[in-house]
Amino acid sequence: MEKIMNQTLMSAYKESAQASLEQANGLPLAVYHDPSVFDAEIKEVFLNDWVFACAEAQLSQSGDYYAFEIAREPLVIIRGKDGALRALSNICRHRGTPLLDPGFGQIGKNIVCPYHAWTFDDTGAFKGAPLTGEIKVDKEKHCLPEFAIASWNGLIFVNLSDAPRPFSEKVEGLDSYLSLFDLQRFKQPYQMPTEHWDSNWKLAVENGIESYHLFKVHKETLETTTPSKQAYYVAGSSEWTLTGGKMKDDRGTLSKWLSGNYPEAYDHYLLLFLPPSLVAVITYDGLNWIQIMPRGPEQCAVIPGGLLEHKTTNFNSPEFQFTQAFLNEDKQICERVQQGMHARKGKGGKLVSMEKILVDFRQYLANRLFQTEPDPFIETEQAQRFYAE
Repeated sequence: MEKIMNQTLMSAYKESAQASLEQANGLPLAVYHDPSVFDAEIKEVFLNDWVFACAEAQLSQSGDYYAFEIAREPLVIIRGKDGALRALSNICRHRGTPLLDPGFGQIGKNIVCPYHAWTFDDTGAFKGAPLTGEIKVDKEKHCLPEFAIASWNGLIFVNLSDAPRPFSEKVEGLDSYLSLFDLQRFKQPYQMPTEHWDSNWKLAVENGIESYHLFKVHKETLETTTPSKQAYYVAGSSEWTLTGGKMKDDRGTLSKWLSGNYPEAYDHYLLLFLPPSLVAVITYDGLNWIQIMPRGPEQCAVIPGGLLEHKTTNFNSPEFQFTQAFLNEDKQICERVQQGMHARKGKGGKLVSMEKILVDFRQYLANRLFQTEPDPFIETEQAQRFYAE
């Protein structure tokens, strides 16, 4: 009986997720909490696509590392002595102990397991183990597994698949819309504390990518700077989507004028969604993101960060207080929505024009989970302002 119910849910998920905007309704509510759906998304999405990790600027020195998890797979990205970035397993080859503490750090000379002191270098090569007696440990067979890694505009992505597709295919055509902002200017990273939300990861993503809710949920925060009415769709498909909007009160106007080059685009923002988990906002003043990672059928981690032109560590500044305020609002509304996902007779209603980006996301999921064909790429007239002359 349970198997039949799961098949019925997955069939309804497929039908709903592949719909174009004109036919699109909300997904079946159960896909936001059902464990079998969650397991399928982990397997087909997070273990088989390029997932954002961090920025290159956060790993600028040899020995710098970032330890994190993708779908409960412990990973570490390390800047080697040779300058190369590598994505390695963060599990000791001896008995599975996590090697490096979560977050950013420095490995020093080598990676040393905190349990039995088995040692690895910054390439993952096994260097040796103490007190092995007469037993010889084959060094070639005890290196740390390595995963595919890619860097794009200073952002690092990892793919856990055994046969990953080229990252260039995922972002094909995207750079042509971003050149006016000259992302290479942004070299100073920041990362705010990770937040833990009692919300399915898809709810958090959907909330992060659509501007429809700003006028209601963020009346005193985002709506005052990026109003819902001034948001628009730029270009996209299931691979990536750009939306944008006119900024209501941009304090960067003076600096733009002083730069001597002031395209119309500088009064606008771009919101970039690179599924499954990166939501980034690009303005003249910086690249700011949230990364949304699943932690369970009804839990996710939200990791805010970004790249700016000038270094900042003052999280008490008005800018960061503003960010924290709207993140708190998002957390509250996502957790409230999650409470409604268990309604037995609840049913998602019609999506509206401002939710086209949700259609892109859902068609991405349908393609990954059910191999359906997504709608073709589209570009609106709003895209013209972002082209370099």
